[in-house]
Amino acid sequence: MIDSIQILKAASFGDVPVHLGGLAQFNFIYGANGTGKTTVSRVIADETRFPFCKVAWQGGVKLQALVYNRDFIERNFGQSVDLKGIFTLGEKDNTTLDKITAAKTELDNFVNDIKTFTETFQGEDGNGGLKASLATGMKRPGATATATRICRPR
Repeated sequence: MIDSIQILKAASFGDVPVHLGGLAQFNFIYGANGTGKTTVSRVIADETRFPFCKVAWQGGVKLQALVYNRDFIERNFGQSVDLKGIFTLGEKDNTTLDKITAAKTELDNFVNDIKTFTETFQGEDGNGGLKASLATGMKRPGATATATRICRPR
């Protein structure tokens, strides 16, 4: 359990130390925006990032602190900008979300390739392109017709 917290020279806290004492097993810290709530939670979560701050643990035994703040949310909850309606929970799942996003980008590229190949073969109106040229046997002088089969690997 935390006995006390001293905060100095961190975010909205200045050169005068602020001491939070008389803490219980569960403590609620509330206040207006910019008053230091997130800073206090960050000091508890990782005191080493704040060299001028001190967290005193009961009996001198540091326990694992589980801090639910904006940093926790960013590390553990993800929402894809590109994939609406897909959310992830956990840091590992954010890696999975990145893989899904990359796969979606690859799929979009395939769809665009198919569209380009279709327009080349059929023309924009569906009645032209290489298909019409092959059907009528019309060729430019000196030109040769080449057909390419595009397959996905199995």
